[in-house]
Amino acid sequence: MLNKSLPIRATITAIIALLVCVVAIGPVRAQHAQMTPVLNDYFKMVFAGDISGAASLFASDPDDTGSKMLAGKFERRFVEHGDGLDMTGIDSPVVLEIAVLFQSYWRDALMQTASLESLEESLKNRLDQLLVDGGFATALDDEDMLFANVEALIRNEGYFAQSGRTPPLLDLMIWTKDEVARESIELTNGVYEVDLHYLDDFVSYGWSNFAAFGMTSTGGWAEKDGLYCLCRHYDLDSERFKLSFLKHEARHVADYELYPELQASDLEYRGKLTELAFSEEGTYRLLEHFSNSANRVKNAPHPLANWYVIEGLSRLLLEGKYRTDASAWEEIPKEQIRQAARRLLEEHDAALADMGAKIAKGVINI
Repeated sequence: MLNKSLPIRATITAIIALLVCVVAIGPVRAQHAQMTPVLNDYFKMVFAGDISGAASLFASDPDDTGSKMLAGKFERRFVEHGDGLDMTGIDSPVVLEIAVLFQSYWRDALMQTASLESLEESLKNRLDQLLVDGGFATALDDEDMLFANVEALIRNEGYFAQSGRTPPLLDLMIWTKDEVARESIELTNGVYEVDLHYLDDFVSYGWSNFAAFGMTSTGGWAEKDGLYCLCRHYDLDSERFKLSFLKHEARHVADYELYPELQASDLEYRGKLTELAFSEEGTYRLLEHFSNSANRVKNAPHPLANWYVIEGLSRLLLEGKYRTDASAWEEIPKEQIRQAARRLLEEHDAALADMGAKIAKGVINI
């Protein structure tokens, strides 16, 4: 197969644009408990960026394990504001202030205390003033540059950072350890060589982890200069790591070069189909996850992409009958599922080519 080197595009705008699309790839799963109806519904709320109905959810089924686990934590973190990020490891006053600003924004945005637009405007105004005080030029009119400056300021204080938009909210991750290795990753259209960054020692894992009390986590993300992995969350020899991180994220890097304007939901759709196209023992597990987490909701690329994956496979393999019951897929041989995933990718490629590869924004909508 053809080996393709992926050049780094030097502009900050291009790098941030990719981050906007693909950062949040961590699967929706309870890491410390068996999935229950309440947990599943709560995680759907989390990744839609709206947990304002969580108290009612817990009250509707107080005996569910999820309600017992989360009701008290939710009250302390999002109602009483008595619990939050562990900031004891932040030595820098300015980094501490940035983390506090994001935490306050996350609480308000997730609880829908005001419009998302007004909350974002307030956060960006306060960040810009902090940056100006630190010697940066104002960047209020350029969101990409604003968050590039946030990252630069944090790096100047001795930390690593990634910020910007993880749809639907503005996000911030801070860590202190970053090691790099070169990887060759096979996709359906070639072998891509990328740098893999092994990240550790996190101060902030981002808004979804904050909303889910650490029970879900971003597994990593893609930038133009390579892949960034929270590798302690994976068994590096597992199919889950090789598919749900390496191939999924490498698909994003390749697609950003092929389709520079592609929207987040289409990028996620292609990443998830790539997982299925190469899956072996985990095929039905992936489909169960995609089925349980599917949701046709705006500004939530992962749930929306899950819905389109299941819809497309249902069209090809289940006579067009959309199935919410994940067990239905176990009646389909894995090889047929892999072939169907590749066919859906080919169909998507054809649709984007018809639109113009360099200008296509995608086909997924609600």
